[in-house]
Amino acid sequence: MTKKKIFILDTNVILHDYRCIYKFEENDLIIPIVVLEELDKLKKGTDLISYNAREFTRELDKLSGKKLFKEGIPLGEGLGKLYVEPGKEYSKKLS
Repeated sequence: MTKKKIFILDTNVILHDYRCIYKFEENDLIIPIVVLEELDKLKKGTDLISYNAREFTRELDKLSGKKLFKEGIPLGEGLGKLYVEPGKEYSKKLS
């Protein structure tokens, strides 16, 4: 039995293949909020990168809901869950 893993996706992975979230089998995925912000900036244009940014956003819209940030959303049978990491405040110790 293989152990379930957690993958953190960056912008480049999504721009390479906007359907990549379905290719990590039973493993869970985390998308940092900064990646979604970067994709939003890249959506305008006619090149492949812009197309993939738009298509990924559409795919995420199909799946999204409040659970995306807290509980994660299942990606389908035999697949893991997708989470968006909204970021955390810096520790007061760093101030």
